[in-house]
Amino acid sequence: MSPPAPAATEAPPDVSPHARIDTKPPDTVPSSADVDSKPDVDSKPDVDSKPDLMPQPPAPSAAAAQTIRIVDGIAHKTYLISGIPVHFPFQPYPSQLGMMNHMIRALNSSQNTMIESPTGSGKSLALLCAVLAWRQAFEAKHRLIQANVRQTIRKYAEHNSMAFVRQLLAAASPDGALAEAPSAKEEGSKPIDHSGTTLDELTTERTNQAIPDIEPKAKSDHGSDLPAAHGSDLPAALQLSLALHYLPETVQFITNHAKTTPPNGLSAAELDKLRDYLQNAAHVKTIPRIYFGTRTHKQVSQLVDELRRKTPYRLRSAVLGSRAQTCINREAKKSASVDEECRKLVDDSMCGPHRVYRRLLAHKKLQRQGELEIWDLEDIESLGRETRACPYFAARELASSANLVFCPYNYILDPGVRASAGVELEGNVVILDEAHNVENAARDSGSLEITDEQLHIIAMECRMMVECLTLVSEHQLVGTLASTLVNWLRDSDHPYEYPEFDTQTAVWPRSGESLDALLDRIMLSPLFASQLQAAYSVIEGYIKDVRSRKEKLRREEEYHTAQEQSEAEDYRHLSSGSMRLLEQLLRVLGHLAPDSPFRQDYRVACIRKSKSQLVQADTAAARANHRPRRKRRKIGLDLQASECVNVLAFWALNPGIVFSEITAQARTIVLTSGTLSPLDSYASELQVKFSSTLEANHVISSQRFRALAVECGSSGELLEGKYKNVDLLTFQDDVGNAIANIVARSPDGMLVFVPSYSLLAKLMARWKATECLSEIEAHKRVFVEPQGGSKEKFDKLLAAYRDSLAKNRPPGRRPALRGAIMFAVYRGKVSEGIDFSDHFCRTVVNIGIPYPAFKDVKVILKRQYNDDRSVPDRNNPSRGVLLNGSKWYDIQAFRAINQALGRCLRHKMDWGAIIMLESRFAQRWNVERLSKWVRQYMSIYRSFNEAKLDLDAFYKARIKEDIDTSIGDSIVNEVILPACDSLDLSSSSATTGF
Repeated sequence: MSPPAPAATEAPPDVSPHARIDTKPPDTVPSSADVDSKPDVDSKPDVDSKPDLMPQPPAPSAAAAQTIRIVDGIAHKTYLISGIPVHFPFQPYPSQLGMMNHMIRALNSSQNTMIESPTGSGKSLALLCAVLAWRQAFEAKHRLIQANVRQTIRKYAEHNSMAFVRQLLAAASPDGALAEAPSAKEEGSKPIDHSGTTLDELTTERTNQAIPDIEPKAKSDHGSDLPAAHGSDLPAALQLSLALHYLPETVQFITNHAKTTPPNGLSAAELDKLRDYLQNAAHVKTIPRIYFGTRTHKQVSQLVDELRRKTPYRLRSAVLGSRAQTCINREAKKSASVDEECRKLVDDSMCGPHRVYRRLLAHKKLQRQGELEIWDLEDIESLGRETRACPYFAARELASSANLVFCPYNYILDPGVRASAGVELEGNVVILDEAHNVENAARDSGSLEITDEQLHIIAMECRMMVECLTLVSEHQLVGTLASTLVNWLRDSDHPYEYPEFDTQTAVWPRSGESLDALLDRIMLSPLFASQLQAAYSVIEGYIKDVRSRKEKLRREEEYHTAQEQSEAEDYRHLSSGSMRLLEQLLRVLGHLAPDSPFRQDYRVACIRKSKSQLVQADTAAARANHRPRRKRRKIGLDLQASECVNVLAFWALNPGIVFSEITAQARTIVLTSGTLSPLDSYASELQVKFSSTLEANHVISSQRFRALAVECGSSGELLEGKYKNVDLLTFQDDVGNAIANIVARSPDGMLVFVPSYSLLAKLMARWKATECLSEIEAHKRVFVEPQGGSKEKFDKLLAAYRDSLAKNRPPGRRPALRGAIMFAVYRGKVSEGIDFSDHFCRTVVNIGIPYPAFKDVKVILKRQYNDDRSVPDRNNPSRGVLLNGSKWYDIQAFRAINQALGRCLRHKMDWGAIIMLESRFAQRWNVERLSKWVRQYMSIYRSFNEAKLDLDAFYKARIKEDIDTSIGDSIVNEVILPACDSLDLSSSSATTGF
């Protein structure tokens, strides 16, 4: 047995408000026991990559150290972290200080970083406070820089000619026309608005503090008439006003002129400040917007709640969500696809809420200091119902001017969704929370699958447009392509090399036909792709024109029912769904172009899938007749094209296809999750340089959790959950006996994770036959995660699990009289994002290691691809090297394990045990792939007999502590402890021991 690491007593850090968390002095940095920070060799996280143009705040006085910020009745202390004052609602944990310090340093230096912090460590709150404090300081800093530079320009104007202004105007306006001039009146200094306005908005009034746009404004129809004279003939006040309007150009002229003729009235130090401005600040046009992405809408709501209830930061924020989440149109809500019905109604100008969605934009509740200043999707949907205005389109428009935007991270990763939602990444900060699945999400975003039915719809719509004599050549080209692809997909002669029972797949490139040859054969060659792009652009312009005309008619109230029939043909166009598919196809074809760096990163597949009813019928028949696997597979091979859905797939094997666009635009990318480990593959797979990484400890004391692995079962055989072993009855019985043992000891709720639904079904059937399941049910009510099914069905199951635990709990904090156990699958709904805090989960049991399906076509292709890319490409040295296929395959399995482990231990006072029924965790390299907070305390036991004494002592101590907290020692001594002591720990029966 390997003993656990010595327990370290963890306490909140002794950091007073305004304490500097920086590299100097060294003793103010969180210790390595609290934070494991791993900067790359090239990284300089302690030094900003750009000179600091604003002096750091002075060290706080004793009085200032006790400064408390009161917002909404909540006291917030201020901490100086890496030179940035951060308002925080309470004394941070060491891990929170480490996260904020780490993140601010990355933001200051415009670098990318990864942060792993266990669930329950206050990660979301720390990230929000850090990034918003940094943004606030960034804005104040650049406003001060602008104010100083403007003051220097005014001083220059007092002693020097400003005749060069005419040259600036001529350069800015090639036609020689003067831009609309700002008012010559100088406004007084305004207080800094910490709501977080963008610099573009600050320039609207051209205040002394604002940073101007360098693009000239177009002269309005009734704009000021400036004298058509030389610069020297302009009034002095107007010359100065124009010089301040074109601030970077003015500074550039002055510094260039100073090389030959020193200006009057300016010192060398003032000229140096102007040069520093040009080098480090003139390019800053806006304060960076923060895009905070996470996996689900529910997690977005949790982030908004953290911002609203716990932080003092108030700025324009918005939430991007789906139509399904926010639609209030009854007709659309009743349809099978809310998205498609919404697009159809909007295209036809038949959606009332959409026509008036702008009334939400100025609603008083959404304004600064309004009731819904910080809002989530539920808030704006409710407000939309109240005002009968569309929340979906209102939210998108509000996001276009927001300083902080929350969204599911497919709004950031998917190029099509990103463009449609108006997400602009240039110079902005991207935070991806729950990013453990970001590699798979990025690959999916770069991929495309189109069915023959979708292509048939495109062909029919194009035929309709040709019959209407509308853009005939363009629609003929698109329709011909769609028909060609339909015929090819439905061809029964495809050489399917990956046949399965209900799915057959052929993949290119393949032996005998290259990818280029295939694309030529199916009308997707580079030449045709360019023609398709031209046709798409013409059709897109036509649709925009049609919509514009329809909107104009609607506003003029001329689009009456009587006219609709006679004018209907004039307004026909391809549907939004068809245009979206064409756009996605063109994007993929762009990546397959000869000059694209990603053309080798795709595989094209022709897939034949049985329709759902056929799958169900054949599966039922196969089970009823007990057909062997070989014959069942033959059923799939005999399927006719008419009985199937045929799919054209473009599979991206490189997530960097999508992520490289984000990296090229964003100022800083932050990946964060409770379960990023193993960290090996992110940089290579995403093609992003992460200058630093951080793995934070759990806020929970090591005394409050146990992590252990058991090598052998009651039979003495290894508990090795490999594919070849899981069907053995010995393995199934050993696992069942172990579960029965743990159930008899573990209080309250318990989660058990297995690698697949098929294995779960086998285990439940075997345990039912051996009555092991009855022994488990004697202690806990059994719940089983369903495969597939609706969200409503799963929510009901989860509610029943929670209710079972709640109803069986005695008063106080005593454990339930009868607990509950949930059997679930890695990567399933139970393992992702659900909070099982406190008594809802006191034990997590992991069975096996959940490697992806070995025979899955995408897994096979990805492993082959990574093997090919694991050695340098001599023909393309700049092409990055990836982890080989085996290492990538391992990482996918351990990320799923780490995610499952995070279901318990959700806050500092929580407690629980983690038990791995898998012999492979006796190997150190497997333990090293677990999250830091687990691996450093993992104990290995040969059998459960060795582990149970430690486990019993842990449960007993924690139960006693809970009861002491609520009802005192007398109840513990008289009732609970005798009950615990009465457990038969030596029995060799299937129920109590191995």
